[in-house]
Amino acid sequence: MVISLMHKSLRFIIGEKMPRYCIICGREETSEKALVNGLCTECFLKHRGILKSIPVYDITICSVCGSWRYHGRWHPPLPVEDIIKKMIHDGYEKIVNKGVELIEVEDIQRIYKVNKGFYEALVNVTAVLSNNDIVRSTIKIRFRLNKVVCPLCSRKAGKSFNALVQIRSERGYLTGLEKEYIYRVLTDPGLSNDVVEIKDGKHGIDIKMLTPVIARKLASTISREHGAKVIETFKLRKYDPRTGRKNGVTTLSVRLPDLSEGDIVSYNGELGIIRNIEHSRVRVHFFSGKTSSISINDYWRGSLSRVNAVEDKEYLVIAHDSTTLYLLDEKTGEIKEYPRQTNLNMVKDGDRVKGYRVKDRLYMVKVEGDNHGEEEKA
Repeated sequence: MVISLMHKSLRFIIGEKMPRYCIICGREETSEKALVNGLCTECFLKHRGILKSIPVYDITICSVCGSWRYHGRWHPPLPVEDIIKKMIHDGYEKIVNKGVELIEVEDIQRIYKVNKGFYEALVNVTAVLSNNDIVRSTIKIRFRLNKVVCPLCSRKAGKSFNALVQIRSERGYLTGLEKEYIYRVLTDPGLSNDVVEIKDGKHGIDIKMLTPVIARKLASTISREHGAKVIETFKLRKYDPRTGRKNGVTTLSVRLPDLSEGDIVSYNGELGIIRNIEHSRVRVHFFSGKTSSISINDYWRGSLSRVNAVEDKEYLVIAHDSTTLYLLDEKTGEIKEYPRQTNLNMVKDGDRVKGYRVKDRLYMVKVEGDNHGEEEKA
């Protein structure tokens, strides 16, 4: 006995590491299988587990829009399962036992109701222990589910708004396509969640919104995609002299240009027809034969403008030579000769052309295929 103790003392003095054993099952620690706080991995999971105790979370959800409150802020709607995952992941350091270095939530195995507003859930997790072992386990958590009405929904219910977006057109009314576009933009949750009320009137659409920031985002989207001109004004409701805070309504006047595909326009005095409008640019096929992509800003500056034109008949090209097109009015059978202008150089038999009368002059434009001529950007 004395010899054995002396031997152990000698090993300690010369610096040899003493073997360590699991304090429960007695398994010896090895270089491949280290202990976790004095326990082997199996005993750690069995007798201590991943968590110190069953954590209890408070989950607050808006009963109207489904948004949820977290750290004092309201966030977009999420399923309860995803909310639980985020809460566990963000604060796992406070709920795990010493020896658990990392925890990742895999999925929610089951949620069951304990009593009114109180639930338990079984959660599958993957954990990394201090000995670098990766283990999979199922933990139990509890949560209280509180349903309230968020501030935004409360303000909506009271018809309270801080911004007004007035959408109009230079022509005095919105077309069906323009209205369809606006309502499609408003389906974006980032915009629709801020809308208090929409009024679709004779002259345009008025949209009451909760916050000026989101109202500006809506106006900016319409301006970017449809070339609208935006004018912002502010009307003061209340002023607090102590804080210097101004409370009022921000009004954004969003005016769409009076331009549509097929319109006859003048650009710096040259006539042409609009082929398409996209991303604040207008593609114009001029009667001179060239095609240009023009910024919508030129419309607001006055260098691009609509021209009063009367639509004439549509004709079928039945023959042509170097100077003349022979056009058939399929309804009456009348054949018409028309001088072959530069913009009609590529027209061939079987194509269709349509006439537009500007003042006392008739212009013919090819109905299909607008890629003739060199395209320029202005």
